[in-house]
Amino acid sequence: MNDMRQLDSSSQLPLMVVCRSFDRVAGGVERMATELMNAMAARGRDVHLLTWDTGPPQPFYELAPEINWHRLDLGAPDGKSGHILRLSRALEIRRICQSVRPGVAICFQHANFLFARLSALGLPISFVAAERNAPTRFDHSSEGKRRWLILQSLRLASRVVVQLDNYIDLYPDYLWPKLVAIPNPVLPAMGRALPGTRLGDDERVLLAVGRLSYQKNFASLIEGFARLAHTHPQWRLDLVGDGEEEERLRAIVKRHGLENRVRFLGRRSDVALLYTQADLFCLPSRWEGFPNALAEALASGLASVGYAGCAGVNALIQDGQNGLLAPGNGDPETLAEALGALMAAPERREAMGVSACGISDRYKPARVFDYWERLIDELTAWPTRNNAMINAK
Repeated sequence: MNDMRQLDSSSQLPLMVVCRSFDRVAGGVERMATELMNAMAARGRDVHLLTWDTGPPQPFYELAPEINWHRLDLGAPDGKSGHILRLSRALEIRRICQSVRPGVAICFQHANFLFARLSALGLPISFVAAERNAPTRFDHSSEGKRRWLILQSLRLASRVVVQLDNYIDLYPDYLWPKLVAIPNPVLPAMGRALPGTRLGDDERVLLAVGRLSYQKNFASLIEGFARLAHTHPQWRLDLVGDGEEEERLRAIVKRHGLENRVRFLGRRSDVALLYTQADLFCLPSRWEGFPNALAEALASGLASVGYAGCAGVNALIQDGQNGLLAPGNGDPETLAEALGALMAAPERREAMGVSACGISDRYKPARVFDYWERLIDELTAWPTRNNAMINAK
């Protein structure tokens, strides 16, 4: 009887979300974590956020006021940390977990999962490793050197959430029982792009949105655009985002003499408006998880281009229907060919844009958060059952 009462009250156990930093960070991880927390809080759950932030940080995305934010406040989140600092953080995480007593802790990104999981060893908490990139990232980044160790460490998770069904087969079979595919939600577009049909405007906009980083590979887009600039003089390239590769990208633009044709717009809060003012979208990433910017562009009615060899991009772009997939992964020449085919065909862009809008129906927020809630309910029963056994003794 005591055990049944514990299980019936399992939904009342707090939910904890773990991220590295929320202080003015405008990334896809922080946005998805915020949307998840806000949705679960709106459904009546007691939601807690744990980050490495210091001082009085300011979230870039709006957090529901009822969410409890716990900050370690022990050194800069992304700075180098010695053994003493790491130990202090581990002890503080354990203290917070013991105080909050969450049933489930959802950890975004592998390093955060592993550190929080080891810090809370022995506590009756179900840990979820929320992977934000396809495992193909190991083929393109320095993480590939630690592939075996990273995959082995996921054995410590109660569940591993990936973002698309076809990622599951990319993991070793010993992890399959733990793997669950839950995509990101795609909100209905705030406006509708009119690619190729805008009247009284001779200028055309090729838009790209994302962090200016190695992963997003905007260098290949600039190189591809340079091959098209002279044959499509009415087009300009707008890059939205900031990051560590900005100086290098600006140098490429200068080398091609495209300073008047390529604009660096920085981080923007009006990206939804920029989608409606563009004529074509491109995401030239080497790898992705669930590419939010691409999904939003499609939802806004923008035909889109990316690489066929990029996981995530090749799942959202249906080649020939809502955009084009350039062969390979990283070749500016094939990207230029795909972009050029659509830049020269306004009627085709418009038809693909109409098809692209349907992506909102495939990834409705309410449906996505239902998946998360079912997973949370399933996992919450484990620690409460464990507590009931301890109490019975």
